[in-house]
Amino acid sequence: MSIAVDSYMGMILPEDISKRIAEFINGHQNFPFIKNNELTCIFYLYGKKSKINGENQLKYVFDLATRTVANMSKDIEMYDNSPKTRMNSEFTRNKYINRGLQIAVEKRIDDVVNEIRISNDPVILSDCFAQHVSYHEQEYHFQIYGPFKDTELIHDIQRELVGRMVMIGYNKKDKESLPFHHPLIPLYIWLRDHQIPL
Repeated sequence: MSIAVDSYMGMILPEDISKRIAEFINGHQNFPFIKNNELTCIFYLYGKKSKINGENQLKYVFDLATRTVANMSKDIEMYDNSPKTRMNSEFTRNKYINRGLQIAVEKRIDDVVNEIRISNDPVILSDCFAQHVSYHEQEYHFQIYGPFKDTELIHDIQRELVGRMVMIGYNKKDKESLPFHHPLIPLYIWLRDHQIPL
């Protein structure tokens, strides 16, 4: 199985981001629906089912992560260079609705407005992160960790992380700017409370 296919992406901060996106799509919130003072955290889990095995897969994950960060940087730069009028509720809502329709066609979903699927879609979450970082003129950084050994992890998250790699990104300049001791703490808490299909 390809590492790109065997990956999982999510946004864990703000904690209610899926609900906010669903409410935004339904017209109950306006852009920006993440405030300037809120911490935003996005993560990528590599080797979800098959784990990371061998030097070739390790190099591939680093390459994939590098390309992901480059694409995110390009998206943020694109928003930085666009008129701020494009970052409004109507433009963004239409973009998310169109993505929802694309998902419905690809997955052959009868219920076009499948809020859970749309509000957790990697394309929408990536765009949400990039657009809010640009809108609020924030700095951001990404870090990659792993492959994790069982001795490096608390028991509660070993099943999800042993043998896997994680890249995590924040809307802060560096890890020293975060309000906790280690960048992976929010992910550990999130994994303890949520199930990733392995």
